[in-house]
Formats: sequence, structure tokens, C-alpha cells
Amino acid sequence: MLQQVNFVQTAILHTENSKMLMKLSDNLEFTIYRYSSTHIINNVKGNFEITKITEFYGNGQLKELVYDKSSTSFEASDVSLIKVLTFYITAMVEMTEMKEIKEMCAVKYELQVPSASLQCLKICEYFTKEFVLPGYDGLKFTYYVKKISGSKQNDIEIQIKNPYDVEIEGKKGDYNFVCDSTKSIFLPLFFTFYADEIPLLEETESNSNELHGLSQESSIDESRLESVIPSHSSKATTLLHKLAANNQFADVYFISSDGEKIPSHRCILAASSDIFLKIFEQTTEFPIQITADDFDAETIQSALNFLYDKSDVTDGMKVLKFAIKFGIQILIDECLSFFEESVDSTNVCGFIQVG
Repeated sequence: MLQQVNFVQTAILHTENSKMLMKLSDNLEFTIYRYSSTHIINNVKGNFEITKITEFYGNGQLKELVYDKSSTSFEASDVSLIKVLTFYITAMVEMTEMKEIKEMCAVKYELQVPSASLQCLKICEYFTKEFVLPGYDGLKFTYYVKKISGSKQNDIEIQIKNPYDVEIEGKKGDYNFVCDSTKSIFLPLFFTFYADEIPLLEETESNSNELHGLSQESSIDESRLESVIPSHSSKATTLLHKLAANNQFADVYFISSDGEKIPSHRCILAASSDIFLKIFEQTTEFPIQITADDFDAETIQSALNFLYDKSDVTDGMKVLKFAIKFGIQILIDECLSFFEESVDSTNVCGFIQVG
């Protein structure tokens, strides 16, 4: 029995007179040949139809190409700009072959590094950061930015570690490139992988800290004071609740003292603090990472829960210090109001010790 199956396959042919085999299954495949701007499909095996072909530009734009089915050829608009060719294919497949069919995923991500971060590096110095593919929280990549030369031409080397061995720009393995420190980096990248290759996201992350120089312990024993500050709203369900529960579109990550990453959203933070607004205006990194190495993950999450109208705040003095550091006035006012109502002769010493 036959069943219609749709495929999405990507290919990159960097040089003239190059070719690439596109294998959909054991019984479905074809070869792409490139001659200058002309691309020809040959050595077809199996019964399928190419319904659409697009090209992905270095500036992040997609354009659909005209495919001549009679000559099995198509023209690229500008060979020098082409990054990735994407083929949309429909085939009639026997049910017995369905076990061999895998779902292909194609994701675009733009790596952004401001020139200010590059220019502060000295030779052989480096820094490392992480990013997560949009919509695929299980695919987290670490990249290294290193100064390799004393000049300003091709003096920066960037390496993206690829532990999942997915294809980055059509190639598996780590992705490397060099650039100048005089310009900010805006590099669109194309990631392709099979759906069953996505690792399961662990409920708890390790305490390993990829950022250098982070303090792992607070200098004050803040366990001496416990307090609970009521949430500033009693609504059972709000849009903020839903936003807080969905990290798919998180564009900010706090790095805590215990090495955890706590997701949030720029629109919420910028509305609550001029300090956050200034941070977002001065960086082009995406997603943005904010180092909060004076606070553990529980404190940061508790403060964010208050902003998202999600729950009461615990460990009020710790949260107050977080609010003061980042200028969150609404949370500062709530903490101080609670302390004014709660402090008396029996517990004032505890507040003085921690404050």
C-alpha cells in the first residue's frame, strides 16, 4: 500500500562543478550537479516530485527558485550569496518503507556578537557563550570566541561546538570561521537534523559553569532570615502566567551563582527596570545572558515569579538585594512595605544581620 510522504532536504554546493547526493531513503535519491549558476538534478532513483526549491541568502533572506521539470534544472539568482538550497519533495512510499523515513528539521539561527566584546580581547584570550536553537530547547550549543592575531584583519576565530553532530551550513562536526574584530558579527546559520536526533531535555541541569570567574558562594549566610512577600496580584490566571510557563520564546537568560540558567523575556524586564532597558539597548547578543553571580537560582526565579504575577516571593531579603541591584522599583517597594509591617522587637536583629 502506498502513502504520500513529504520531505524537506537541504544542500550546499560551494564550488563550481561540484555535486551532492540527496538520499531520502534506500529507494529514493537524486544527485545535484552545479555548473556555475545552473543546477541540474540527475541520477534519479524512485518515484517522487520536487514541488519547491528555495535558496537561503547570507543576509538571512529566503527566495523561491523556478524549477524547470522538463530539463530538471534551475538557476540560482546570485551564486556568491547562496548559503543553503532547500528542496521540498513529495513521494509515494510503500508502507513497508515507512520505518526508514525520518522527519528532517531545518532551523535558522543568527549568531550575534558585538564588536565591543571582540575588541576587548588580547591575543590568545577568549570567552565562551551558549545559545539554544529556537523551538528546540534540547539543542544547546557552546561557542568560543578567541583572539588569534595582533592585527585587525581576520584576528578573531569562532568555533561552535557540535556535540549532536547535526549539520551546520551543510556540514557535520564543529563549525569554525574567522572574522575581523572591527565589526559586529551578524552570522545567519542553517541547522539541519532529523527529529529523532533531538536529545531529551533534562529536568535539572548540571552545576557546571561555563562562564569564567563566577562566584559560587555568597559571602553572607542568608538562611538566617526567611520571609514570604505576597504577590502583587491575586488573579488566578493571567497572560503573564502563560508567558512565564512557556520558555520557547525566552530571549534572556540569567546565569546564577550555582551555574543555572533562568529564562525570561526582555519585554517584561525592560518594563520593570531602566537598568534592564539599558542592557538590552547596548547589546546585540541573542539570546541575551545576564550574569547574576551574587544570587542563586531560587532567588532569581522568585523575583521573576513576582514580575510575572505568578506566585508569592520567598526569601524576601535575598530578593530585595536582587531588586536593588537591577533597579526593579516595584519589587523594592513591595519588599520594603512587607518588612515595615513584619519587623518588630522579636525579629529586628535578624533583619539587621542580613541587611
